[in-house]
Amino acid sequence: MTEQERATSIVESLRGRILRGLQVGTLHAGDRLPSARELVTEFHADHRLILAAYRQLSTEGLVHVRERGGIYVAAAADALGFPLGTGEVFVDMLTDAFAHDIPGPDLHEWLRRTTETLRLRAFVVAATREQVIGLARELRDDFGLNADGVVAGELPADGTIPGAARRADVVITTDAHASIGERVSAMLGRPLLTIDVHPDLVAGEWSLLLRKPLWAIVPNADVATALRATFENVAGVENLKILVLGRDDLSSIPEGAPTYVTPVVREQLPDLRIRGRVLPAARTIATDSGRTVFRFIVRANIEALRAVTPTLKDYSPKPARGD
Repeated sequence: MTEQERATSIVESLRGRILRGLQVGTLHAGDRLPSARELVTEFHADHRLILAAYRQLSTEGLVHVRERGGIYVAAAADALGFPLGTGEVFVDMLTDAFAHDIPGPDLHEWLRRTTETLRLRAFVVAATREQVIGLARELRDDFGLNADGVVAGELPADGTIPGAARRADVVITTDAHASIGERVSAMLGRPLLTIDVHPDLVAGEWSLLLRKPLWAIVPNADVATALRATFENVAGVENLKILVLGRDDLSSIPEGAPTYVTPVVREQLPDLRIRGRVLPAARTIATDSGRTVFRFIVRANIEALRAVTPTLKDYSPKPARGD
């Protein structure tokens, strides 16, 4: 990884955990954040690189850096309700479009056509049912893909491919199951995307969540054991209160307490009602992998547009212009 890639990774990790903390209520405007020196061991990077990342987030309006006074969560989003830090994202997007001869007023229509001309389907291969459901949900919610999947160990030994896979436009898996994904991809004649999960979920985002008591509802005792093992070395693990669905009393969760509900429990009980405040599902797909997925979606949609007309210029939006 180059120095620039490392710097970008640190910015994305810090941005993600701060936004997540604001989203779930473990961080608030004015809260003090770990110093650059405190994060040296975690990021295995010089403190000056981490401080530069904080300064980048300061330009986005996400943090406030006080010289010799610490780093703090900035004031809440403006009155328009945009998530903190998104203003420059939109500026960059519009500027890049302008550089490619796409007028600003036309950009939204091009985005729609390059993501929604086709309704694409993905087939996920992952290690556990929790991962399959979680990745499929994320692909639906964040990428607009219809998604289903299977646990790698449950694929039939005779090579039979599930019906859901046969309808897929792309196979998606992680490095751990790349060989299985390649086999499914070859049998279907569909492309394979091998993705990475967010590297900052345990040490970063969850360390913020576990600053206070956090309840977790899991489908069975095995998942409870695995969850406990995952966070055994994370500071604040003593604040993790795990309840097993059907075994433990969910009414023991205090009113408004932050509560993590696993993907399987969400699937089994879509209308689950508890006194706790259910946390929105965290994103797990790494940013670079997100780019890979979006590249597949955009290219597939552009190919579909070109199949309709040989020149995409014919599809150029022509918005009404005032006098």
